Amino acid sequence: MSVISPQINARQARVLGCLMEKHLATPANYPLTLNSLVLACNQKTNRAVVMNLTEGEVGHIVGELVELDFARVDYGDRANKISHRAPAVLKITRQQQAVLAMLILREPLTLNDIKARTERMVHFDHAAAVREVVNELISREPALLVKIPKGAGRRENRYTHLLCGAVDIELPVPEKPARQSAVDSDKIAELEARIEELERALGIATDLR
Repeated sequence: MSVISPQINARQARVLGCLMEKHLATPANYPLTLNSLVLACNQKTNRAVVMNLTEGEVGHIVGELVELDFARVDYGDRANKISHRAPAVLKITRQQQAVLAMLILREPLTLNDIKARTERMVHFDHAAAVREVVNELISREPALLVKIPKGAGRRENRYTHLLCGAVDIELPVPEKPARQSAVDSDKIAELEARIEELERALGIATDLR
């Protein structure tokens, strides 16, 4: 499986993810001003990691995304407006954009979490529709998502994005049946003791004969 190139860093992903999210969630206020984008980046809800980026930092990151063709700036008399170019660059649909944006901002998530958190951006009829979109983003080349298999303490598979590069996924290791082994050891010891007891009993019986 190959990953997208060029890759972006965590702060670039935050800015891009916010643009993708606001594009679908609040289209009336999109494209965003720099101030609105800063507020979105530092938002305390719906974010896996809370950031505290300054206006200067966000402006610099926007410039980096423009160079990577992920963003554009429309210069105006009153305020500059910033938009993203993810659909054109990544060749994704609106539903794929919503899923990808939410995983950038809230990674990693289960299918049910993805459906719940993308409802304000796009509509999915059922969980199977979410699974279909997720699988499309996983199976394409280069892949944009990857599945994290369920492991100890987690009942469902989760998914995360690959815009920042490959993810080191630890495959679930079957737990050793330590308790069962202890039980088996106890049973073996008990059987050995009974055998010894029987042997002693047989020895006594033989002597009596």
